[in-house]
Amino acid sequence: MDASDEPSRSEKDLLVHKEFPYNAEPELGQLIQHFITPERLFFCRTHGPVPSLDESTHRICFEGLGITDAPVSFSVMDLKEKFKKTSITMAMQCAGNRRNGLNDVKPTAGIVWGPGAVGNAVYAGCRLKDVLESLGVSPTLGHNPKLHVAFEAAQPVEKDAHYGASVPLSKALDEFGDVLLVYEMNGKPLSRDHGYPLRVVIPGYIGARSVKYLSTVRIQDRESTSYYQKRDYKILPENVATKEEAEPYWSKTPALGEYNVQSYVCDPPEGRHTRPSGQKHEVYGYALSGGGRGIQRVDVSGDNGKTWVQAELHTQPESERNSAYTWSWCIWKANVEVQENIRIMSRAMDTAGNIQQELPVWNLRGVMNNAWRTDVGNER
Repeated sequence: MDASDEPSRSEKDLLVHKEFPYNAEPELGQLIQHFITPERLFFCRTHGPVPSLDESTHRICFEGLGITDAPVSFSVMDLKEKFKKTSITMAMQCAGNRRNGLNDVKPTAGIVWGPGAVGNAVYAGCRLKDVLESLGVSPTLGHNPKLHVAFEAAQPVEKDAHYGASVPLSKALDEFGDVLLVYEMNGKPLSRDHGYPLRVVIPGYIGARSVKYLSTVRIQDRESTSYYQKRDYKILPENVATKEEAEPYWSKTPALGEYNVQSYVCDPPEGRHTRPSGQKHEVYGYALSGGGRGIQRVDVSGDNGKTWVQAELHTQPESERNSAYTWSWCIWKANVEVQENIRIMSRAMDTAGNIQQELPVWNLRGVMNNAWRTDVGNER
C-alpha cells in the first residue's frame, strides 16, 4: 500500500499507535474537557492509505434490490442540493475501545487501543432513507430481515480490495434511525482522515459500520462480504485463542452492530491517583450506550467497588436535540472518597437497565470491553 499521499497531521494532539495505516487516540485528560470533541482530539481509525478524492468529481453509486433504474449515481453536490440537510450529535466509538484491558488478561489480535477510541461530534448531511426512497425503495422493504444495505469505500485496505460493511436495511429505512450520508463534521467539511468527501454514519453502532470515503451503496439479500464484516469485529468464544482456532467460528458468529453500555474514568487518567485514604477526589469521565439508549446513571467507587456514589451527568440538552433517540455520549462528574493505591472505577447503567459487567470477557479480537474493574490482577 502507498503511504506517499497521507494528509498532514501536524495539528492533531493524539497518541499514535500506528503510523501507517494511521491509528491514534487522544489523552484522556484532554478528551474529557469537551462535550463536542474537536477534530484534533478525535481518534483516527483506518485500515489503509487515505484516498485523495475530489468532491467535484467523486460520485456515489446506488444499486441493488428495490432501486428503480439501478445503478444510479450522485455527486456530493447532488446530495447537498437535492436532499434536506440534517444533523445529529453522535458518539463514534471503535469496537476495540479499551482493548488494552483485554490485552492485560491475555494477548489479543489488533491495535491495543486505550479508552480514548471514542469521540462525540456533530455530523451533518442527508438522510440515507430520503435518498433510497427517492430511488423507488419502498419503506416496507425494511420489514424483510434478510435484506441489508452494504457500503463500499473508495479505499484500498490491508486485508481486502476495499473497505466495506453493512447494516440491516431496517436500520437504514427507520424514520428515527438517523442514518446519514455525511459531508460535514462539527460544522466543517469532512477532513480526509474522517472520510472526505462523503461517509455514512450509523448512530448507535460500532464505528466500523460508519464507512468513510463512500463510493457504493447496495441493497442486497445478505450481509456485506467484506473481510471486515465477515472475518473481523465479532466476539469469538473465550476458548478461541489463535487465528487457526478462529477459522470455524467466523461464519457462525454474528457481526457486531450496536455497541454496549460503557463508561470510563478519565480524570484522574485511568482512575489512578496518589492521594491517601479518606480524602475526597473530584472525578470526571464519559459514558455512552448503543442503539439510541441514553445513560440513566453512573456510579463511581474509590474503594474497590465496596461503596458507590452517583455521578452528576452532563448530557445534550433536549432543546438541542433533533432525534427521537440518544446518540450522544454524556460526560459525568463525581466527588468520591478514595483509598490509597486503589484505582477509581465507574459503572454505567443505560435507560434499558443494561449495566457494565464487573469482569472483562476476553475474546481474540479484543472487542466490546466494558468491564468496570479496570485492573483485575491488582484489585481482587
